[in-house]
Amino acid sequence: MGKGFVRTLAAVLFAGGTAAFILTASVEGQSGTSELRTRAEATPGWAAAKAFIASRIQKGFTPPKTPWGDPDISGNFDTSPEANTPMERPAEWAGRTMDSITAKEMLEAITKRQAAAVESAPFAGGGEPEAGIAIAVPIHWFDNLAAVNSRPWFLIDPPDAKIPALTATAQARRAEAAKRQADARKSPDFRPGGTRDHYTERSPSERCITVFGGIFRTPTIYGNAHRILQTPTHVVFQSEMIHESRIIPLDGRARPSSAMRVHFGNSRGYWDGHSLVVETTNFHPDSPVYGAIGDNIRVLERFTRIAPDKVEWTVTLDDPTTWTRPWTYSYPMTINDEKPIFEYACHEGNFGMSNLLSAGRLADKQGGFGVKK
Repeated sequence: MGKGFVRTLAAVLFAGGTAAFILTASVEGQSGTSELRTRAEATPGWAAAKAFIASRIQKGFTPPKTPWGDPDISGNFDTSPEANTPMERPAEWAGRTMDSITAKEMLEAITKRQAAAVESAPFAGGGEPEAGIAIAVPIHWFDNLAAVNSRPWFLIDPPDAKIPALTATAQARRAEAAKRQADARKSPDFRPGGTRDHYTERSPSERCITVFGGIFRTPTIYGNAHRILQTPTHVVFQSEMIHESRIIPLDGRARPSSAMRVHFGNSRGYWDGHSLVVETTNFHPDSPVYGAIGDNIRVLERFTRIAPDKVEWTVTLDDPTTWTRPWTYSYPMTINDEKPIFEYACHEGNFGMSNLLSAGRLADKQGGFGVKK
């Protein structure tokens, strides 16, 4: 499905009457957008993020518009060229800015990253690398083995390019979780890899609800295709992994009750110049975002076309119960109509779940996992 189809579908929806809705937007909707804008602009690091994005826009480039006048950020995107890029600034570049990294240094870093990706590939599905025991996934799944990165690292704020320190609350939360795990390992009923009594005990990714790392994950070994579709009233952001789709209203509607929590969170958006700004809250407790609990995390995104073939995806993570301050990372998504989203078919092919449960029943008969007779 090419960009022409995306634009055509959006134009048809617009011509079909959604323009009338836009022209008669309620005062309540305008108020909601104003409140969202105020919250976004009050977030620490907001100005730094805007400045960084402005510095990435291709010189002389004028971002295109949709038929109804909004910035056009639609298309089929591939983020695999940015796979292997570290989130934080590497220690060897301490004190350096992104723009100070030379082409030679970047080439050397990319070569090392590709070598590390190839070395770790056999263990992508699990195993014990230190013992040379691999549980490999098919090699044709991998997107990252030859990735040629455009950035030395992703994190753009705070200025030290490091994830902020954990709060005392988060440290206590992690210590408590570590203690529970340590105590569980001492139990004669301990099962490596978690309990296998019922599918509800397994993670959301194993259950094909949402993929590991959540919807704000950075490029990984595979599944790096995304699609953006626009109408005058909504933007849809779809990812290949489990075909996660976020429908983002642009009409200024109020956020739902805090009691309504979903795995992808609840998103609201507005246009700020050439950028789509999205605020997402109300995450399900089963959907931690970089270690932050879903109840408290707030995510701010900016989608900005910075070149004819690129949209910058900028993400700010804000949870005062987890980090001492918000932090922001950013990287480009590249248009690639030759790499459309493929069918994921997670539920249909989820033999892992049935195997986990059947292995659990077998272990019960044998006296438990790790029991030798």
